[in-house]
Amino acid sequence: MARIHRISGSTQYLLNGIKPINGKKPATLDELHHLHSHHEEILTETRIIITRQQDEIILLLSNSELQLEKELQDGIAKRTEEVDQGINDLNEKVSTANNFVTRTICKVYCGIAVSFRNYNIHSQFSGKVRELHNIQYNKRKQIENKSSIISSECNNVVRSYEFLKNNESFLVGADGEEYVMDILSQLPDEYHVINDVNLHFQKAIHWRERNEYIRNCQIDHIVIGPTGIILVETKNWKASDIKLKSDELTHQVRRASLSLWYYLKNYYQRGNSPKIHNVIVSMKGSPTGRKPDKFIDIVAPHQLCGYITSRRGQLTEDTINRLVDLLDRSPRSYSRF
Repeated sequence: MARIHRISGSTQYLLNGIKPINGKKPATLDELHHLHSHHEEILTETRIIITRQQDEIILLLSNSELQLEKELQDGIAKRTEEVDQGINDLNEKVSTANNFVTRTICKVYCGIAVSFRNYNIHSQFSGKVRELHNIQYNKRKQIENKSSIISSECNNVVRSYEFLKNNESFLVGADGEEYVMDILSQLPDEYHVINDVNLHFQKAIHWRERNEYIRNCQIDHIVIGPTGIILVETKNWKASDIKLKSDELTHQVRRASLSLWYYLKNYYQRGNSPKIHNVIVSMKGSPTGRKPDKFIDIVAPHQLCGYITSRRGQLTEDTINRLVDLLDRSPRSYSRF
């Protein structure tokens, strides 16, 4: 089984545009489809879950508040008894003192104890009092913000669904790209499939033939294995559309192929960079025997693996690993526009 690097570009674009739902972001195309198809049920479920979570948080804070209040009440009562017993002991010493000096000293101590009675009772509980105030504050804010938190989480579902609805073409594209990835995974072990390759050039490439400058280029899939480098573009077009849009296809694939060649040639001596084979996978049928360009082939999905493995061997294992390392370091796409 071939080694797959990264997920498809269309899937990644959609995942980047989705908000976390119930504290978790969708991570797969299946989860995106589920959100797209069941957003109303997910919205209802989200409202129930977040409401329950908020109620549980408020209940926990209330329980902590009651527990701390009881601890303070019991602690203060015990400490009050201790302090008052100390004052009573001093009063008793005043009454039983057998000389003026002793009586006077006991009166002074007793007066001090009475003056500082409230401090001596409550000072050791200042930390718990602050903790109680913090709990009460958090509980009050949690109650105040409950409705806005529920609304915000529900809005995440709504905005995520609207994003998917506005980008349904990318869902279709992601289906095609991931289907092709599943097919490519059936290649032998020595093949690598690198998805969503984005090439960036500090100095724009001049495409002389079209008098066009290229600074960025996104490629659906690049297969690297013993039979060479194969640039794979996935199209969900009908065969008739492929025929009508052959110029557009040719431009896109040749632009990508040129960009990839330029990107690789800097790592090889002049004239030694590996040859790139270009193929379009037509998801809805390929025009029999049609080539939009002499350097571009069109195949149906079931023909793809045979198209790749039937070529003559070109690359050594060291070369394959070097190319994979080089291309797998290219940035992921964060926008498709």
